[in-house]
Amino acid sequence: MMDDETAGNLRGMIRRGNLKNFKDDGETQTASIEIAEGIWRDDVEVMQPYGFASHVPEDGALGVVLAIGGDEGDMVILPIANPSKRLGELKPGEVGFYNEHGDKAIMTAGGSLDISTGATVNITTDTGVTITAVITKVVGDFVCTGDVSDKNGSMQEMRDKYNVHAHPAGPPPNPQQD
Repeated sequence: MMDDETAGNLRGMIRRGNLKNFKDDGETQTASIEIAEGIWRDDVEVMQPYGFASHVPEDGALGVVLAIGGDEGDMVILPIANPSKRLGELKPGEVGFYNEHGDKAIMTAGGSLDISTGATVNITTDTGVTITAVITKVVGDFVCTGDVSDKNGSMQEMRDKYNVHAHPAGPPPNPQQD
Protein backbone atom coordinates (compact mmCIF):
# COMPACT_ATOMS: atom_id res chain seq x y z
CA MET A 1 0.00 0.00 0.00
CA MET A 2 1.28 3.45 -0.93
CA ASP A 3 1.68 6.03 1.83
CA ASP A 4 0.43 9.62 1.47
CA GLU A 5 3.91 11.06 0.92
CA THR A 6 4.67 8.68 -1.95
CA ALA A 7 1.25 9.31 -3.50
CA GLY A 8 1.79 13.08 -3.22
CA ASN A 9 5.22 12.79 -4.84
CA LEU A 10 3.78 10.84 -7.76
CA ARG A 11 0.95 13.35 -8.21
CA GLY A 12 3.57 16.11 -8.34
CA MET A 13 5.61 14.26 -10.99
CA ILE A 14 2.81 13.54 -13.45
CA ARG A 15 0.03 16.04 -14.09
CA ARG A 16 -2.49 16.93 -16.73
CA GLY A 17 -3.27 20.50 -17.58
CA ASN A 18 -4.48 23.18 -19.96
CA LEU A 19 -1.98 24.80 -22.27
CA LYS A 20 -1.52 28.30 -23.67
CA ASN A 21 1.20 30.68 -24.86
CA PHE A 22 2.81 28.35 -27.38
CA LYS A 23 6.18 29.46 -28.73
CA ASP A 24 7.60 27.72 -31.78
CA ASP A 25 10.58 29.90 -32.60
CA GLY A 26 13.51 28.11 -30.99
CA GLU A 27 15.19 24.74 -30.92
CA THR A 28 12.17 23.35 -29.07
CA GLN A 29 8.54 24.35 -28.86
CA THR A 30 7.42 25.60 -25.46
CA ALA A 31 4.11 26.34 -23.80
CA SER A 32 2.62 27.44 -20.51
CA ILE A 33 0.71 24.76 -18.60
CA GLU A 34 -1.70 25.07 -15.70
CA ILE A 35 -0.54 22.29 -13.37
CA ALA A 36 -3.10 23.07 -10.66
CA GLU A 37 -5.97 25.54 -10.31
CA GLY A 38 -4.38 28.94 -11.04
CA ILE A 39 -0.80 27.62 -10.94
CA TRP A 40 1.05 28.01 -14.23
CA ARG A 41 4.50 26.95 -15.39
CA ASP A 42 5.85 28.92 -18.35
CA ASP A 43 8.26 27.99 -21.16
CA VAL A 44 7.88 24.25 -20.58
CA GLU A 45 9.35 22.16 -23.42
CA VAL A 46 6.82 20.29 -25.59
CA MET A 47 8.13 16.86 -26.59
CA GLN A 48 7.28 15.97 -30.20
CA PRO A 49 7.92 12.68 -31.98
CA TYR A 50 10.86 12.78 -34.38
CA GLY A 51 9.74 13.68 -37.90
CA PHE A 52 6.48 15.25 -36.79
CA ALA A 53 5.87 18.85 -35.79
CA SER A 54 2.74 20.82 -35.08
CA HIS A 55 1.67 24.12 -33.62
CA VAL A 56 -1.46 23.23 -31.70
CA PRO A 57 -4.39 25.66 -31.68
CA GLU A 58 -4.59 26.87 -28.09
CA ASP A 59 -8.37 26.56 -27.83
CA GLY A 60 -8.83 23.33 -25.85
CA ALA A 61 -5.19 22.16 -25.87
CA LEU A 62 -4.43 19.62 -23.15
CA GLY A 63 -1.16 18.05 -22.10
CA VAL A 64 0.43 15.67 -19.66
CA VAL A 65 3.46 17.16 -17.96
CA LEU A 66 6.26 15.21 -16.32
CA ALA A 67 8.46 16.69 -13.61
CA ILE A 68 11.79 15.05 -14.42
CA GLY A 69 13.14 13.41 -11.26
CA GLY A 70 10.27 15.00 -9.33
CA ASP A 71 11.76 18.47 -9.97
CA GLU A 72 9.01 20.95 -10.92
CA GLY A 73 11.74 23.24 -12.23
CA ASP A 74 12.56 20.64 -14.91
CA MET A 75 9.30 19.76 -16.63
CA VAL A 76 8.39 18.50 -20.12
CA ILE A 77 5.01 18.25 -21.80
CA LEU A 78 4.24 15.01 -23.61
CA PRO A 79 2.66 15.20 -27.10
CA ILE A 80 -0.42 17.37 -26.92
CA ALA A 81 -4.09 16.62 -27.49
CA ASN A 82 -6.77 19.03 -28.60
CA PRO A 83 -10.09 17.16 -28.38
CA SER A 84 -12.11 19.97 -29.95
CA LYS A 85 -10.00 19.79 -33.15
CA ARG A 86 -9.33 16.04 -33.31
CA LEU A 87 -9.72 14.06 -36.54
CA GLY A 88 -12.19 11.34 -35.72
CA GLU A 89 -14.16 8.58 -37.39
CA LEU A 90 -11.06 6.72 -38.61
CA LYS A 91 -11.60 3.08 -39.46
CA PRO A 92 -9.52 0.35 -37.77
CA GLY A 93 -5.97 0.40 -39.17
CA GLU A 94 -6.17 3.95 -40.56
CA VAL A 95 -3.68 6.70 -39.75
CA GLY A 96 -4.17 10.38 -40.42
CA PHE A 97 -2.79 13.82 -39.88
CA TYR A 98 -4.77 17.01 -40.01
CA ASN A 99 -5.05 20.65 -39.07
CA GLU A 100 -7.70 22.72 -37.36
CA HIS A 101 -9.29 23.77 -40.68
CA GLY A 102 -10.29 20.25 -41.78
CA ASP A 103 -7.40 19.64 -44.20
CA LYS A 104 -6.21 16.04 -43.84
CA ALA A 105 -4.23 13.14 -45.21
CA ILE A 106 -5.37 9.63 -44.33
CA MET A 107 -3.51 6.39 -45.00
CA THR A 108 -6.37 3.95 -45.26
CA ALA A 109 -6.28 0.39 -44.01
CA GLY A 110 -6.47 -0.67 -47.66
CA GLY A 111 -3.26 1.21 -48.54
CA SER A 112 -4.66 4.31 -50.25
CA LEU A 113 -3.49 7.79 -49.33
CA ASP A 114 -6.44 10.19 -49.32
CA ILE A 115 -5.53 13.89 -49.21
CA SER A 116 -8.24 16.50 -48.76
CA THR A 117 -7.54 20.23 -48.59
CA GLY A 118 -9.32 23.47 -49.31
CA ALA A 119 -6.09 24.97 -50.62
CA THR A 120 -3.19 24.07 -52.93
CA VAL A 121 -1.03 20.95 -52.70
CA ASN A 122 2.59 21.94 -53.44
CA ILE A 123 5.41 19.52 -54.18
CA THR A 124 8.90 20.97 -54.46
CA THR A 125 11.89 18.87 -55.43
CA ASP A 126 15.23 19.46 -57.12
CA THR A 127 15.21 16.11 -58.95
CA GLY A 128 11.67 15.35 -60.12
CA VAL A 129 8.52 13.45 -59.20
CA THR A 130 7.85 9.92 -60.40
CA ILE A 131 4.38 8.40 -60.41
CA THR A 132 4.19 4.68 -61.09
CA ALA A 133 0.58 3.71 -61.71
CA VAL A 134 -1.53 1.69 -64.11
CA ILE A 135 -3.46 4.86 -64.92
CA THR A 136 -3.22 8.49 -63.82
CA LYS A 137 -6.39 10.57 -63.91
CA VAL A 138 -6.68 14.34 -63.65
CA VAL A 139 -10.16 15.71 -63.02
CA GLY A 140 -10.18 19.35 -64.06
CA ASP A 141 -7.74 21.41 -66.07
CA PHE A 142 -4.10 20.41 -66.47
CA VAL A 143 -1.66 23.33 -66.86
CA CYS A 144 2.01 22.81 -67.57
CA THR A 145 4.67 25.52 -67.76
CA GLY A 146 7.34 23.17 -69.14
CA ASP A 147 7.57 20.58 -71.93
CA VAL A 148 5.10 17.71 -72.28
CA SER A 149 6.30 14.42 -73.78
CA ASP A 150 5.19 10.84 -74.18
CA LYS A 151 6.89 7.72 -75.58
CA ASN A 152 6.53 9.09 -79.15
CA GLY A 153 7.99 12.56 -78.61
CA SER A 154 7.14 15.97 -77.30
CA MET A 155 4.10 18.12 -77.95
CA GLN A 156 6.44 20.75 -79.42
CA GLU A 157 7.68 18.19 -81.98
CA MET A 158 4.05 17.49 -82.90
CA ARG A 159 3.37 21.21 -83.36
CA ASP A 160 6.50 21.65 -85.48
CA LYS A 161 5.40 18.80 -87.80
CA TYR A 162 1.87 20.18 -88.00
CA ASN A 163 3.04 23.69 -88.85
CA VAL A 164 5.01 22.59 -91.96
CA HIS A 165 2.58 20.06 -93.33
CA ALA A 166 0.44 20.96 -96.32
CA HIS A 167 -2.39 19.40 -98.27
CA PRO A 168 -2.11 18.95 -102.04
CA ALA A 169 -2.28 22.37 -103.71
CA GLY A 170 -2.75 24.16 -100.39
CA PRO A 171 -0.73 26.29 -98.01
CA PRO A 172 0.52 25.22 -94.55
CA PRO A 173 -1.98 25.56 -91.72
CA ASN A 174 -2.97 29.00 -90.59
CA PRO A 175 -2.77 29.91 -87.74
CA GLN A 176 0.42 28.14 -86.80
CA GLN A 177 0.64 26.20 -83.52
CA ASP A 178 3.05 27.66 -80.97
